[in-house]
Amino acid sequence: MYELFLTALVEPGDLEAACSVLGGLCSMTPWETISRVVYYQGPSKPTGISNQTSIDKPMRKDTALLWKDLHQNLSRQSYILQARYDVSKQRDMGPQAVAMDLNSTPGILRWTDFPDPPHGRPLIIQRKFVDIWEQKKLPCVMRDNQYRYKSEVMEQQYRFFREETEFCLTRQYFLGSISNYTPLESRQHQSEPLATLPSWESLTPVDMQNRWILHVKVHVLQDSKPDELRKAQDQLTAIKTELEGAFELKAIDRKAHDTRVALQPQGVQALPNKVILGKN
Repeated sequence: MYELFLTALVEPGDLEAACSVLGGLCSMTPWETISRVVYYQGPSKPTGISNQTSIDKPMRKDTALLWKDLHQNLSRQSYILQARYDVSKQRDMGPQAVAMDLNSTPGILRWTDFPDPPHGRPLIIQRKFVDIWEQKKLPCVMRDNQYRYKSEVMEQQYRFFREETEFCLTRQYFLGSISNYTPLESRQHQSEPLATLPSWESLTPVDMQNRWILHVKVHVLQDSKPDELRKAQDQLTAIKTELEGAFELKAIDRKAHDTRVALQPQGVQALPNKVILGKN
């Protein structure tokens, strides 16, 4: 499956106006969701999802095909994956909340590929992705296949839908100290997902300017059909015209969406991420 999307930044003071515009465009009130997004980094040498011991069985046919597709892609290149869980501010966060057991809680396992070159449409990001829904024991599946816990964030979204198009306003928040967001290779100790979540009010936005990101998304199921991809591109181009004057759509470097893990040749020690030169 492919997803294609446009991007705009929305200032915090403009959220209400943005929701009003999108609500009018889609004839609906916003659907708010809160997600806990846990990132897992794959091994430097890709191995796919070879160990499927912890995956719930029996699987539906469509789910089995998704796992097969994911395994094939992760066998060629290692990536950072997402495990996504629905969260309630009142039930799951704060000092009175019950700890989330991520192995017993169903979540979505998400993989996104490095986006395709823009090919003359610089405003459109186009990439392959796999979402596997309602999966339990995702931490076990990740550990079984040498995927290490990297970091996690909370994600707040206001979503609108019009036919096949999704308009999604997103803002992410840090969970824990900033040291949890340094590269894995520079950490002295392996960390784990938080046992309990802090209160919603205590969270710090990832973006220092507290902005929202608007994504206008279209999905293409038959990604092997170029005509379907061109149709989706034309659809987003038409929506771009509709949004002129309300949102300033931006061309985003596809490297900003690069989730690939760099290959490390055997016998070669990884260099530090930063080298400081100066006088002794």
